[in-house]
Amino acid sequence: MARNSYLHVGDLVGAHGLKGTLILFSHTRPASAVAGYSCWWIGKSSESATAYPVKRCWQHGKRMLAELEGVTDCNRAESLKGLKVWIPESEVETDDDEYLWEDLIDCAVIRQADEQLLGTVTALEEYGAQDNLLVQTTEDAAVQGEWLIPFTEQIVVGVDLDEGIIVVDMPEGMEVCFTPKF
Repeated sequence: MARNSYLHVGDLVGAHGLKGTLILFSHTRPASAVAGYSCWWIGKSSESATAYPVKRCWQHGKRMLAELEGVTDCNRAESLKGLKVWIPESEVETDDDEYLWEDLIDCAVIRQADEQLLGTVTALEEYGAQDNLLVQTTEDAAVQGEWLIPFTEQIVVGVDLDEGIIVVDMPEGMEVCFTPKF
C-alpha cells in the first residue's frame, strides 16, 4: 500500500500517568471513532510512521486516552508527543452522504444560483457547531479572498468527487462569509 493513502486521524498531545498511556486529540467524527482501529501508524508524516497495535483506547472526559503495544512507561509515551496518528484509507468506511476531508481538498466550489465558480477548497475547519469549507478565490477573481462556507445540508447541495465539484446554495446574507485580501 502506498503511504500517501493514509489518513491523519489524530495527534498525540502528551502522556497520562506512569504506565505509558497517551493523550490523543482525535480528528474522527465522533472523536471516539478513532478507537475502532486496531493499529495506528505514528509519525511526523505517513511516510515516516511506524505501526503500533492498539491495546486499548477510550474516552476520558473530553479527551481520548490510548494504550499501545510497546509503549509501557511515561518516558516512551512522552517521546511520541507531537506526532500524528495515521490509518490506512482503505480501513475507513463512509456512507453515501459522508466524505473524507482529504477528498474535498482541491474541489471547485460553484454557487448554484448563477453557476459562478467561487474558488477551490484549501482546507476544512471545525468550529464546534459545524465543519466549514475554506475556499480560496481563483487567481482571476475580481476580488481576491477566502470564503468560509458551512458544510451543512442546507448550504452544500451537491458533491461530485469524480468531477471535483461542490455545489453550494448560498442564501441572502452569505456574503459575510467572504474575507477579501488586499
